[in-house]
Amino acid sequence: MELSAGEIAKIKMLDNGCSVTTPVTLQVISNLQPFGNQNAGPLRFRCMASDGEQSIVMVLPVHLTALVDEQKICRYTVLKVQRYNFTKKKGPNDQMMSFIIVGDAEIVGTATDKLGSPEKLGMGSAAQPSAMAAPQQPQQQQQSAYQPQPQHQQQHQHQQNYGNTSFMSRVEESKPNAYSGGAMAPVHTGNAPILHPIKDLNPYHNRWTIRARVTQKSAIKSWNKPNSQGRLFSVNLLDDSGEIRATAFTQQVDRLFPMLEAGKVYYISNAQVKMARTQFSTLNNQYELTFDDSTVVEQCVETTGVPQEQFNFIPLANLMNHEKNSIIDVLCVVRDIGDLTEITPRNGPADRKMIKRELTVVDRSGYQVRLTLWGQEATEFSLPKDSIVAFKGVRVGDFGGRTLSLPSIGAMTANPDISEAHMLRGWYDSTGRDSAYQAYDGVAGGAGSGAAVRQDQLKTMAQVRDENLGGSDQPDYFTVKGTVVFIRSTSLAYPACASPDCNKKAIEDSMTGQWRCEKCERSFAAPDYRYIFSVNVSDETGHNWMQCFNDIGEKLLGCPASEMVRLQQTDDVAFTQKINEATFQEMVFRCRAKSETFNENTRVRISIMNMNPVDYVAESRRLNKLIESFSI
Repeated sequence: MELSAGEIAKIKMLDNGCSVTTPVTLQVISNLQPFGNQNAGPLRFRCMASDGEQSIVMVLPVHLTALVDEQKICRYTVLKVQRYNFTKKKGPNDQMMSFIIVGDAEIVGTATDKLGSPEKLGMGSAAQPSAMAAPQQPQQQQQSAYQPQPQHQQQHQHQQNYGNTSFMSRVEESKPNAYSGGAMAPVHTGNAPILHPIKDLNPYHNRWTIRARVTQKSAIKSWNKPNSQGRLFSVNLLDDSGEIRATAFTQQVDRLFPMLEAGKVYYISNAQVKMARTQFSTLNNQYELTFDDSTVVEQCVETTGVPQEQFNFIPLANLMNHEKNSIIDVLCVVRDIGDLTEITPRNGPADRKMIKRELTVVDRSGYQVRLTLWGQEATEFSLPKDSIVAFKGVRVGDFGGRTLSLPSIGAMTANPDISEAHMLRGWYDSTGRDSAYQAYDGVAGGAGSGAAVRQDQLKTMAQVRDENLGGSDQPDYFTVKGTVVFIRSTSLAYPACASPDCNKKAIEDSMTGQWRCEKCERSFAAPDYRYIFSVNVSDETGHNWMQCFNDIGEKLLGCPASEMVRLQQTDDVAFTQKINEATFQEMVFRCRAKSETFNENTRVRISIMNMNPVDYVAESRRLNKLIESFSI
């Protein structure tokens, strides 16, 4: 058996963090010792390896652990190392220690003794992997460079020099900040490896290589919890059989983040296959990958047969067939773009803010829906109106009927080069731009809404009554054109908590004069009044009582609730004038009807979700089409 003489000297000249795919033949010349924190993940082993001239610390991958347990890999075993990563760090007295972390290797054979005459590391007992950083001892106390120490002595030296930090953390601390200028993935050379389809990956098969395209790459995220902290990023990988999500955690972020680029194709092997955590993934795969130190990533030049992206588009008209929090893909036209707004999460701290932007999107099914972007996606959104966008992994909501939201694990592609997008563009330019769309939520037509009211969604008051809308277990949504004939003004508003985005009622403390919110456990000098009142809306067929909340109240009355309360208490004439100005206005109302039970009495409550002034040009066209349909 012949070793790759002189290769270790070349390896030690490599850049820190470098990935190598040129095979080298090395011999294990020490006992194998467990590597890293054994409670933190799968067991790996480390040892000293020799090329016959020099030696270096070698860390074996997880899939070779079984061979170590079976004594097939032991002292004096010769390995052909196929792929490895090189890293180095400062040891005692600022001397550099070098390591190779093996990605894959095969057994050549086992010798009866050490081959060649490898030099020691020149660091006293540092050549022994379990005592790499041991303090210098008197010569008569030092053991032979490659003789194993008693287990208790190894543990003592380990704790003395590194406290509770693991060997793994010491190796990883030496890695460069790769994503601020690190090495890119090496290009695969030689024959193509035997490939494994993504759909067949499972935790029981650990010898595989996939060829996949990175369709999505997240930013580096950090977490800081009482019991842990770190960083991570994830990628979505796609081949012609399916998709899978892969995540790199703290120890691998520096190495792999610059290697993986969205849109490129890679050979990837030696990652851990685990059950997917569905709260973090939108892909249709029960498994996900976790990159570790043995993961090998090589760029693939030949990309034939690897798809660009995979979608499963759902028409907007079919959203009611999907449950709340379902994850779907949609292809649509951006009809309207809202402004950036800032909100405080209901269940989060008061100082935490979230940025969002709401879009109105439509498709060929004749429906429109509100789609919300969050955070960076909302801030950086710069597409013009009427753009074609493919949204992957949007979450279905049920507020006001149906809404969509793009979570951080979702993605959007503007004007994708796919046949469905080209067909949608042709339809929209020829027909869809001037079409009317049926709404799921509050966008119900009128001035500035970007859509007219469809005949099949407009109801009369008589139809609302005769069709028993709201009488079932599920709420019903409808649009009605009517006139506000009466406002119940005796009680227009309630005192609410003054905290941002907290709508709970505040109670006045008669002793201190302060207003207290029990939910926020805070007190304020004055409350923030919010509207809640009823109006009577009438059309030519009948009338109904409808409930208005704060946003609708401000639209109808033209001022905040606090101002109306002040006028009600101090200026009765101005208050009455505001009420009179709001009555006898003809509006288009988007409503929600739902049965409610109180004191064993059940009745239908109709709430106004949104309202807009009547667009008389669009209404005239609608009536004209209605007359033409009678064929008179």
